[in-house]
Amino acid sequence: MALTIREALKFGGLFGAAVVAGESGLDTPIESVSVLEVAESNISKWALKNQLYITSFYAIWDNVEQQKIVIQTLIDCGCCGLVLCYVGTWIQQIDDDIIKMCDEAGFPLIQGRTDVSYIEIMNPIINLLYEENTQSSSANDYSMIRNDFLNLIVNEENMETVFKQMNQRLDKKISYFDTYGKVVFSDKEREIVQAEEAYLEQHFNHVLYACSQNGSTVEDINGRECLIVLIRSQKNLFGLFITDYDMDFSYDVEGSLVESLVVSGALIMRKRNRSAEYREKAFQEYVTDLLVWNFPSNDKAVARGEELGLSILDKNRVILININSIQRMGDSKVQLEMQNYIKRVLLSKIEYFLKSYDTENWLALRSDTIILFLNHQKGKTEMQQLCNHILKFFKGKMDLSISIGVSNSYEQFTDLPEAYHQAFQAAVLGREHYGENKVVYYDYVYFFQKLRQLGGQQETLEVCQRFLEPIKDYDEKYHTDLMSTLRCLLANEGNTMKAAQKMYVHKNTILQRKTKIIDLLGYSPFEMPYLLNFLMIFDILNE
Repeated sequence: MALTIREALKFGGLFGAAVVAGESGLDTPIESVSVLEVAESNISKWALKNQLYITSFYAIWDNVEQQKIVIQTLIDCGCCGLVLCYVGTWIQQIDDDIIKMCDEAGFPLIQGRTDVSYIEIMNPIINLLYEENTQSSSANDYSMIRNDFLNLIVNEENMETVFKQMNQRLDKKISYFDTYGKVVFSDKEREIVQAEEAYLEQHFNHVLYACSQNGSTVEDINGRECLIVLIRSQKNLFGLFITDYDMDFSYDVEGSLVESLVVSGALIMRKRNRSAEYREKAFQEYVTDLLVWNFPSNDKAVARGEELGLSILDKNRVILININSIQRMGDSKVQLEMQNYIKRVLLSKIEYFLKSYDTENWLALRSDTIILFLNHQKGKTEMQQLCNHILKFFKGKMDLSISIGVSNSYEQFTDLPEAYHQAFQAAVLGREHYGENKVVYYDYVYFFQKLRQLGGQQETLEVCQRFLEPIKDYDEKYHTDLMSTLRCLLANEGNTMKAAQKMYVHKNTILQRKTKIIDLLGYSPFEMPYLLNFLMIFDILNE
């Protein structure tokens, strides 16, 4: 029995989801499921009939007309439904015209629960669809798996060597790709591999659908007939491989070869993924230890980096990218989705750009920050260009808010923790004083940091309170708002018109309050040297 949307709403990540529109189409069968990340009308090139799509429309959250175009394209292509996630985070509410359009077309529009991620929706459906497909086919015969492949996988640590020797023994040129369509290994010419990657980027959903029956498909890639085969186990998809397809190919004759590659590839990819997980864990632990210099000796710090292929001896600057948008997300699942987007889409672009300056530069993603470790002997003008280019990676439809902090240059590699602290302070204090999406050097916030440190002393706080005491007492006695007025005037360089607009009162009211403040203090806090005192006081008390 085919899986319908009505049945899918009874289990997994869709359990508890709301059917907003198109209820008459709930009995449409689901043949495949995918995430909709491209929010343009050209999705008609790869949108599949009876495919269920999942999206948050983060790229067009504020463009209802574009949302209508995308949904109408899905309807025209015969797609079976659309699940909208994180409504209230990206899209604040679903437009009435969209609901009407989906109702008229009998196109199910489903609002997912806010605490459920894409993966929690997709995995149960994919597993059930896979079980349906495998129940109708005979059990795979893996008896023909080549022992030499297994010996290679067991005994050889270098996965690239394993792939290379497998291809040599098969006398075939084969490209292996991960689940994101990125090449893992290929012995083909660079131009061919780039064409294959470009094809997968545009047609990955189509390839998965075409392979859903028997695990393979034949596709034309730039005029070449190519056999594309999924590398998967019963429950997991590890990637795929692409090789040239001969017209006289017979699955009965060469099917065992394909099956051998699928099983061997799954074992290699699984081993590779686990190795990558171990390396990532070791990498994150190393970065954590670097930032607090948690090593038994300096030589050990260098040696651990070399084991991971990382150099710290030639580094002399740290840049920190603070991703403000992640910090503001209250929902942990939404935070995770945003982190995955940054890791999968943006991080590789930044790393590629960083290494264009020096191949030994490297970076680390830690929760809501990206830390860049680089050898940069040039002046600030060049550094500013580098940072401005990084800013561009985050500008766009998603409109991510970031703050970039740049440390001073340092001489000894043991000074790296201090450089990290400087970059962190530059990003955080820079965001507060200079605004978001800016590049701020540590020198720009040096005195702000010192003021915060000064504010940690009880004596300093007592002095601050004595300065403000006349105004505070007057506010408490007469229920006035002089303290907020003073703060607002200082923040707006004494401009009464701006202060009035910020506080939503008449300009004359601000003028009267200003006069009263001067009268209470016995001097003008808007003129030097008193101005400097009050600017420092409010900065200290902000903390």
